Amino acid sequence: MRNVEGIDEYMLQNGMKVLFYPDPSQPKTLVNVTYRVGSRHEYYGETGMAHLLEHMLFKGSTNYKSIDKEFKKRGMGKNASTWLDRTNYFETFDANEDSLEWAIGMEADRMVNATFTEEDLKSEMTVVRNEMERNETNSFRMLMARMSSTAFIWHNYGNSTIGARSDVENFPFQRLREFYKKHYRPDNAVVTIAGRFDKEKTKALVEKHFGAIAKPEKPIEPLYTVEPTQDGERTINIRRVGNLPIVGLSYHTPSALHAEAGALQILTEILGDATRGRLQKSLVEKGIATSASNFTFDLKDSSQFLLFVEGNKDSDIAVMEDELINIVENLKDNPITQQEVDLAKAKMARQIEQALRSVTGVGMALSEYISLGDYRQAFYSRDVVARTTLEQVQAAEKYLIRSNRTVGRFIPTEKPVRAEIPAAPDLTELLKDFKGNAVATAGEVYDNTVANIKNRLIKSQWAEGTKINVYPKVLRGEQIIIKMHFPSGTAENLAYKGSAIGYVGALLKKGNAKYSKEEIVSKLDQLKSSINIATSAGSTDVAISTDKSNLDATIALFGEIMAAPTFPGNELEVMKRSSIARIESERNDPSKVAGNSFKEALANYPKGHPKAYMTLDERIAATKAITSSELESLYRSHTNIVNGHIAIVGDVDSDKISAQLHKQLSGFVNDTEYEYMTSSMKQTTGLTISTETPDKANAQLYIINPITMNVNHEDYLALKMATTIFGGDSFSSRIGARIRVKEGYSYTVGAGMQVNSLDTQGMYYAAAISAPENMDNVVAAYKEEAAKVVADGFTAEELDQAVKGFISSRNHAWASDEYIAGVLQRASKLDEDLGRYDQQIEDVQKLTLEDVNAAFNKYIGSLDINAFKAGDFAKLKK
Repeated sequence: MRNVEGIDEYMLQNGMKVLFYPDPSQPKTLVNVTYRVGSRHEYYGETGMAHLLEHMLFKGSTNYKSIDKEFKKRGMGKNASTWLDRTNYFETFDANEDSLEWAIGMEADRMVNATFTEEDLKSEMTVVRNEMERNETNSFRMLMARMSSTAFIWHNYGNSTIGARSDVENFPFQRLREFYKKHYRPDNAVVTIAGRFDKEKTKALVEKHFGAIAKPEKPIEPLYTVEPTQDGERTINIRRVGNLPIVGLSYHTPSALHAEAGALQILTEILGDATRGRLQKSLVEKGIATSASNFTFDLKDSSQFLLFVEGNKDSDIAVMEDELINIVENLKDNPITQQEVDLAKAKMARQIEQALRSVTGVGMALSEYISLGDYRQAFYSRDVVARTTLEQVQAAEKYLIRSNRTVGRFIPTEKPVRAEIPAAPDLTELLKDFKGNAVATAGEVYDNTVANIKNRLIKSQWAEGTKINVYPKVLRGEQIIIKMHFPSGTAENLAYKGSAIGYVGALLKKGNAKYSKEEIVSKLDQLKSSINIATSAGSTDVAISTDKSNLDATIALFGEIMAAPTFPGNELEVMKRSSIARIESERNDPSKVAGNSFKEALANYPKGHPKAYMTLDERIAATKAITSSELESLYRSHTNIVNGHIAIVGDVDSDKISAQLHKQLSGFVNDTEYEYMTSSMKQTTGLTISTETPDKANAQLYIINPITMNVNHEDYLALKMATTIFGGDSFSSRIGARIRVKEGYSYTVGAGMQVNSLDTQGMYYAAAISAPENMDNVVAAYKEEAAKVVADGFTAEELDQAVKGFISSRNHAWASDEYIAGVLQRASKLDEDLGRYDQQIEDVQKLTLEDVNAAFNKYIGSLDINAFKAGDFAKLKK
């Protein structure tokens, strides 16, 4: 056994690696199985096979036939993902030995005994095709996929994981079974178990289930294709209906295992940071582009260094391209500075430290490093970044050259300069002496139950009115979580301010009288903390995440941010340009178009109301009209602690932290009137509104009906169970089993309701995506399933699973201390006793089938639905 930074590593006799990452302070468990197989392992004619096989493994196995029902019954969060170098399957659940053994047994069984049939494949085809169409609707995803296929001539990294439509639709079923047998084997897999579990018992379970699988006699076949050195710039153009121009650049870079990978990661931050990055400064803030990003695909054989800029509808795409290339390929004349390197490293260190606070999150992230060859690379690469020098970062410019660029044009060159990509090192030699850092401070084992929280909860109130709720608890990494909610304003005093008010919070960290925006971000990186401030029509909300050692300095910095904002005009203009570009992008996005159509039809607010529907043109005009002086006025008049609520979770002194926060916020008192703005929707039924979105492969459906309902209504829990059974899961719900699983019309389908404790009116909704030609079938299938429930009702088994899922989901959510901070804040705002949560569990267990069926019939089955559709339906008529 080997232990690195709290992770125990075992090897079974059959060659399967096992990683245990225990954290008893969190009452949840993750089981994550990573297979070293992705789209790079597909042969000619097999593109998309790894991803399609991922879908097939949810069809069950020899000894675990209906895993979708078991997932729901046990309240498990579950999913899978496929990428270039790996595929992983995972389950998260509230910690218990029964679910843990079931998950381990199920994953071991479907490793070798998956029972998917040719009929299963056929039924899933339309779902996968719909997923393809969803990607084809997204301009950015399409461009990135085409760039990769152009950058790589021979290596499978150039193939989209979703695959070619012709391959996915035509490869023989037997080839899929052969692919499964070839790659799904214990010596090609790593199982990671993280969170709360008994190590010895779990080790025995892993040995019992996974250890019983024989190691195949035939060894794993190595891959041998190497992408040749690129010998000239390449170009790809996509011409399709859309609104916003995008320019992207791609450069080949070494494997993520190479010594230079750390320098390239730092360079990515220097160029692409959303606040301090060179792209932001030179392109976005100067109005050449509306947004810019830089990221890397850190892969096993060789990597990609990617940059993208997006403009508005009037941008000159040639200027965008020329300026982007000039920034990226001119580092010799504009060298990297030591300050840039230090700031980037501080940010990356902060992100890593915050990520390490979540054991289950780390357990998931390890899949990416397992795909590289060894999970320890996660920590080794962190250390490589930490010791990377300015000279090493500057040297990375050798890869950012014309002949290594995708998006250029072919130009004959007498003496071409080429970027030779070095081979990946031997991991055994690279990591032989690696020990890792000290294990992060563990949190205390103290579950978030109502009784436990009440036992510790300390309440107080400031003279101005704000209520303080402190829940002392030692969290992992000594984390401290603070959430603040300050209600303010009315529909009258915020009339015609709905667009502007959101900019107030967004601009607070963009520079003030004391600090520039770069200095604010750098200070937060140094403090390994985050401060998020959001303003909306009716409230100011603040979220702070820090640790015990940096708490005092972080609160002081928060006070400095709040004390002297200047709402810089140049930053406001940058944000306005980006907002307008996002609004413009809604004109042809089926999901946005359908969403806007239901808001226009059903919103019941008078003109000027902060929540009133506005057309895209009205939103653009309102955005253009926003000024810094207007934001300054709104900040002064609507930042008010008179009606505030603060929740704090962490190892803190309640009196001290209350005094610290009061010192920073005591000046924010005014007589601005506050009144909660209630939800208001027209009681309209029977609408069918269909909107054209030309040249979009995917169509969107929303079914929206207002209902008289809130969380405290006597029918709430019964209706909650009804919507869960009817549409709460894309696989096992009534409409999921019909529309996705049986018919294969939609990749994403579901239903639910939006209600709260303050409004008397809520909203029932259902949603689905599909190919335009299948949209009428989706609506018809939905109506048929609703009619079946009205006629025959739900079953006792469905209700039992829904109730168990509700309780399990509640337990799972309450395992998150950040979620608990939100619970405490809401309870304070609503003046509710936490005991209502336990009462709700008791009440949901008393529900009868008659209660649930009656609720469905009253609020859903009796409705003449409002259907809002958007897609390229005109193309079908032609």
